[in-house]
Amino acid sequence: MLRGAVGRQRATTSQRYHLVVFSVGGRRLAVKTEEIGGISSWDGSIPIPSCTPFVSAVIRRGQSVFPVFDLAGKLKVRVKGEQRLCLMAKQPGGAMAICIDEDMPVLHSLEAAKVQAYRHNDIDAAECFADEFEDVPILSAARLGADYEQR
Repeated sequence: MLRGAVGRQRATTSQRYHLVVFSVGGRRLAVKTEEIGGISSWDGSIPIPSCTPFVSAVIRRGQSVFPVFDLAGKLKVRVKGEQRLCLMAKQPGGAMAICIDEDMPVLHSLEAAKVQAYRHNDIDAAECFADEFEDVPILSAARLGADYEQR
């Protein structure tokens, strides 16, 4: 006769973070994959007058126009490379473009237990993960554009 295992615990699947790791001015950053609308080549931007911090340009993609968030300006660095890339960050009110270094972004998956609180105040990031060289801040696309969304 077979008996069921009394007290056997079910295996639980650990929550994973799926991230896109990229760099701006040589500084490595990450964003959750669900907050990314795409990555393409950077074709330049059109400056516009703006009172919104770090939003003073737009880009055109076909018939659509998107605001550009100057992440490099916020970090006080310059975007590196001749063939820069455009990261489209999803926002509650639409997408926002960010110019990033030409180094190809990398998909990264890690267990939630490896994510920790970000203790520096150089950028608005609540979380980070440690790799062998540094803490990599995990940015929130919605929080990057918070000033933009309120206007």
